[in-house]
Amino acid sequence: MDTQKRLYLAVGLMLGLTMVFQVFIWGPEAERERARLASLDGGIALVSDGGVPDASVAVALAPTIAPVALDDGGMPSMVAVPAPIEVPLRTFEVNRPSMKMAFTSQGAGLTDAVLLGTRERETQRLTIGQGYQRLIGTKFPPGTQMDLADPVPGQAPQLGVAVLGATPLSPTLRYTVTEESPGKVVFTGTEGPWQITKTLTWDPNAKGLSPDMKRTERDPRGYEVDVAVTLTNTSAVAITGELSIQAARAVDPAIEEAPSLFGSIGNQAAVLCKAGDTVHRFMPGQKEGTVLGCGGTEKADFEEKGQVAYVGIDQQYFLTALWPTGGSTEGRCLLHTTTTERRVQLVVPITVPPNGSLSKSFGSYLGPKDLEMLQMVGAPAGVAPSNGTVESAVGLDGTVDFGMWAVICKGLLFFLRFFHGVFGNWGLAIILLTVMVKVALLPLTHRAMVSAEAMKKLQPEMEKIKAKFPDDREKQQVEQMRLYQEAKVNPLGGCLPLLVQLPIWAALFTTLRTSYELYGEPFFGVWGDLTYKDPTYLLPLALGVTMIVTQRLQPQMMTDPSQAFLITWVMPIFFTAIMLSYPAGLALYIFTNNLLSIAQQFALRKYLEKTGQAAPKKPGPPPTAGAK
Repeated sequence: MDTQKRLYLAVGLMLGLTMVFQVFIWGPEAERERARLASLDGGIALVSDGGVPDASVAVALAPTIAPVALDDGGMPSMVAVPAPIEVPLRTFEVNRPSMKMAFTSQGAGLTDAVLLGTRERETQRLTIGQGYQRLIGTKFPPGTQMDLADPVPGQAPQLGVAVLGATPLSPTLRYTVTEESPGKVVFTGTEGPWQITKTLTWDPNAKGLSPDMKRTERDPRGYEVDVAVTLTNTSAVAITGELSIQAARAVDPAIEEAPSLFGSIGNQAAVLCKAGDTVHRFMPGQKEGTVLGCGGTEKADFEEKGQVAYVGIDQQYFLTALWPTGGSTEGRCLLHTTTTERRVQLVVPITVPPNGSLSKSFGSYLGPKDLEMLQMVGAPAGVAPSNGTVESAVGLDGTVDFGMWAVICKGLLFFLRFFHGVFGNWGLAIILLTVMVKVALLPLTHRAMVSAEAMKKLQPEMEKIKAKFPDDREKQQVEQMRLYQEAKVNPLGGCLPLLVQLPIWAALFTTLRTSYELYGEPFFGVWGDLTYKDPTYLLPLALGVTMIVTQRLQPQMMTDPSQAFLITWVMPIFFTAIMLSYPAGLALYIFTNNLLSIAQQFALRKYLEKTGQAAPKKPGPPPTAGAK
């Protein structure tokens, strides 16, 4: 028992002495040693709390000067390296003929890309009172210049790059500006095992697009910025990951509108990606999981994989796009869209060898969606489009989404450009387009009116059929069809001109809401923007009145008064209500078409009466007694 007691006493004394040594001797000495190592040339000792070399700390800090030396066991040697130096933030501006760019070294990208053209502005929105004031000559300030690089809080700037994977490179890394010259800026930075050099270049003399410039002089290089990225792996092992470059833009929900039947044609910016042969487009609030987006779950993030040609942010008449230099590459698109931001990333796989480098280059476009100019983006300077495109171009003209009316839209644009080239006014070009279409449809209109008059002649026979078979609708239809065949009358003949016009109206509507050529163009200064609604509502109301007159002048083939009331009054009023918020250019086209239809109907009626093809007029009421 005495021996056991002495053993316990010895163990207790050893533990007590150990604690005294740790608290009063080893602790202060360790702190002094850490301070001594930290003071060596401003370095930091790469050791863990237990005195063992800390590999994670070594890897994190080593790239600030040089690779860490490894011992025979492959572990980082316990060496001191200089502490990372705080890189100062740099911001600066560059003025080009077509845009003003603002750069930041926090992410080495753009925080502003303000377009300088007279029409490269946000849509001017006027109240009805301001619309009538402008009608009598009052001037209002134009919309603000379009900025295609509004920074998103907390996100990397426009053209920011990152490495994704197990060994990441932050998209918000602070870079050092190592070179500035006309048309060029070079950023360098280090993080983890990465050393990165990012070079942005542009043509400082390219003018882009201006109103007084001939179409053949338009130069898309005025809106392009090329990005070259060189990644150096300073570690002793190969690194595999993905290189990402992004376009991002903050959005003010107060100036964006979703499309609706009676509200607006919509001006929401979409995020898009061309992977393979398909341009994938996503809008804010888009849903997934059911047919046609009905029900389902609302999503903000989307991904597309394949041969990626470009990614972009499409704001109706303006475009921000990124693409890999040299053509499509295997990769993926990451797309993010909310009510306050749009963000797209072009992501490509990379493998960088140990102590080796890898270079990637990208192109970017930040400018208007002028169709002919987009066909030249990415092509060598001075190359004009041939047969509607340039073989070496990126193909950004595919971002102009005409939908199912693409063929008709391009045809309308061809004639509108021709008339605008002759007369210099897009409103007058729309009027002349209306006249051209009306003349082209004249034979069809003539046949339609002849058919309507023939149908009107058959009204007494049709009334007899209804009286003969009052309760048998099927028998009535059979007898009416027999009557049409015997008289060689097509009951749908009177509808053919309208059926032909409807696709033209739809195509013109699509052209007005997608074509930059017409954006911000006035009609003799009275209507300030043919692609925006008429703030005075004069054109839609005039359209409605002329539509009622047109219906009244047409031969009335319906015996049911409720149907006649619906066609003559209800439909024009409903159509007018829709047109109140639709582009003024479309209202101008339909109003002009109605005026031409009224004149045409008067002329054709006179001709049909002269040739005996018109239906006889109904006799008026008998004269009253005593009437002369």
